[in-house]
Amino acid sequence: MLASCSAVKLGYNQLPEIAYWWIDSYIDTADTQAQRLRRELDELFQWHRSVELPQYVLMLQKMQKLAPGPVSPAQACAEFDAVRERFNAFTARAESPVLWLASSLSPAQIDHLAAKYAKTDKEWEADWLRGPPTEQFKRRLKRSVERSEMLYGTLDEAQIQLLRTELAASSYEPQMLWTERLRRQDDILQTLRRVNAGKLPPETVRESLNALLTRLVTSPVPAGRAYSETTVRESCALFSRLHNSTTPAQRARAVQTLKNYEEDFRALSAGR
Repeated sequence: MLASCSAVKLGYNQLPEIAYWWIDSYIDTADTQAQRLRRELDELFQWHRSVELPQYVLMLQKMQKLAPGPVSPAQACAEFDAVRERFNAFTARAESPVLWLASSLSPAQIDHLAAKYAKTDKEWEADWLRGPPTEQFKRRLKRSVERSEMLYGTLDEAQIQLLRTELAASSYEPQMLWTERLRRQDDILQTLRRVNAGKLPPETVRESLNALLTRLVTSPVPAGRAYSETTVRESCALFSRLHNSTTPAQRARAVQTLKNYEEDFRALSAGR
């Protein structure tokens, strides 16, 4: 939702095609899968356009009402929960095509997925584990400033210092992110290999894949789950502190930005 407004309207109608090629890059889609995959994606995004985009409009209207005044960490987390609820609705609707596609993968496609993971892992590791901590922090700060300025416009030095201080004191731990990343990937690969071995009844396959989807959203590892919960709380508090430091002009900019998103989603929902 914090992509640029023009990119929202420009890119939304291309999402089924973008999603197809993204999936293809991970599994090397077979000719026998391609037609159905495209159809499933078209239907998924048609549903999203008609059902979910109106919900986005409502969320954005609520955010516009909050933006002119102070925002507490609890209010920020409530909005985060609302966004997460919409994400959960999308994943629930995507369950059927995900189950079909996962069950249709060949051993070669699963190997292709493993190789793709290995490639992206090298890139992630180089960016977030192997570089000097100072460079990693600069990258985190730069990303945080850029995302904030998409909403509020240019931040002043005191606000950038606020972000710098908050990020430095946060519970951010790249090694934990790395561990969870590898856990998810291994879980996906093991589950796919198990359900595609041809020895499980259809209902067991369905249960296994549904359980996998649950584990991808919520870590089954207590330390991973606790880390996720902690970082969400800290992010809510950080957003609250930054928002409450903004000027009337910056808050007016935020309201207008949110209004622009609302208008984009409203138009897209209407098929424009």
